[in-house]
Amino acid sequence: MSLPSYKLLPIKSYPSIESILESETQTPITVTDMSQSGILPPIPGMEHMEPEQVPPANPIQLIMVNVTQKEVKMNMPTPFTGDRKKLEEFLIETNMYLTMNEDTYNNDNRQIIFALSFMKDGTAGSWKQLFWTQVRENNNLGTWDEFKRALRESFSTPDKEGDAVTKIETEMMSGQTADEYIERFKIYAAESKVMQDRPLVEWFMKGLNTPLLDRILNLENPPTTIRGWYTTASKIDNKWRRGRAIANRLKGGNDTKRRELCLPNHPP
Repeated sequence: MSLPSYKLLPIKSYPSIESILESETQTPITVTDMSQSGILPPIPGMEHMEPEQVPPANPIQLIMVNVTQKEVKMNMPTPFTGDRKKLEEFLIETNMYLTMNEDTYNNDNRQIIFALSFMKDGTAGSWKQLFWTQVRENNNLGTWDEFKRALRESFSTPDKEGDAVTKIETEMMSGQTADEYIERFKIYAAESKVMQDRPLVEWFMKGLNTPLLDRILNLENPPTTIRGWYTTASKIDNKWRRGRAIANRLKGGNDTKRRELCLPNHPP
């Protein structure tokens, strides 16, 4: 009985399945063994063939089953257009996706090409074209860390620390809860790289609403560190907001969503 024809795909750069199995079992592997083990699909009539009629597997290197690594589903990185303010956000989102799918993007080339695929428009698109032309001429994309460093050199804000200090000096709590104001202030403080308590406390006090600032300064022991100011401002503001919500419910009002702290009846 003749064997049905199968389309065999020769692969030169990878070891054959049977050679891997032989190295582990130290026994010859035939098409029969591979078929019975599930590596190859069953071949009709093979069970009736004599051993000498079974074709050897060793001379053939082939892939019969396409095994792909499924990616973990999560939000893709937001496309980067060259906005300097969005660079770190883009790199964080890209790193998160690559980390969750490290089995798929398991080398520098895949990681770099993945990031480039989200740089289509604006100055980022032009940068990608120039980068790709240069690396293709050298036949070397470099490492993922080198790629991120190149992006930062091209798109990072020239004076990031100075910009952050300006934001801190002009940031105001108006329209925010104390917690919201504190979180934004922390971000700018980290970007400014200012570590001393004195300037941070002065900037923080400057942005607080007057009623809350007065309440903190009138405490028996006002805070002296920036962490102390964060904690105290948050506690007093949240306590006041809970009291306002309870009072409005008792009055039958619906003013529980008021966000402004500087109200005439704010606690003294």
